[in-house]
Amino acid sequence: MKFLFSILLFFSLGFASEELVLDSANSFITTMRGARNAPIKELIEQSKATIIFPSVKKVGFVVGGMGGDGIMVVGNINSPSEILPVSISGGSIGIQLGYEDSSLVLFIFKDSIIHDIKDAKITLDTKLSVAFGDIGRNYSKVSDFKFSSDIYAYAANDGFFAGASFGGAVISAKEEILKQNGYAYEQLIASASKLLGD
Repeated sequence: MKFLFSILLFFSLGFASEELVLDSANSFITTMRGARNAPIKELIEQSKATIIFPSVKKVGFVVGGMGGDGIMVVGNINSPSEILPVSISGGSIGIQLGYEDSSLVLFIFKDSIIHDIKDAKITLDTKLSVAFGDIGRNYSKVSDFKFSSDIYAYAANDGFFAGASFGGAVISAKEEILKQNGYAYEQLIASASKLLGD
């Protein structure tokens, strides 16, 4: 009986991982297609890693909190060196009411951030420079864009960053490496091609 339960648990975890990767692939396309002024080609080609959260929920009533699960694609998303499941969580105190849910894409430009996430976790604080929202709006040409921040963040919900404080938000990796084959993986790889081919 225990053996059967172990097999069922193994397959259920495998399906959950596949679903997370597939959801991330779809969210990546949806989020970045909405960021019309973003230098997508440069972000994809020059970032050290891409973190995709298909759903990050923010809840606020004086004390606010947020959380979500996603994946970190290390290396170029067209040919990643590895894919890890990650989570984001955090809270803040202030005047905040309501509930929001949005996909979130983070382009990481520092190797040290990747190492910190893989080793345990990283806290988004004042030591890191994070650029939110429609980056690139004020540039007449994509070639004028200079990457000066550690992290570039995009959300599908335009109002997701309004009044948001990501200071203290924690991104942590789970002790698992997702497989790099199968339908979900192929869709993830194809997502970058679809964006670059738009």
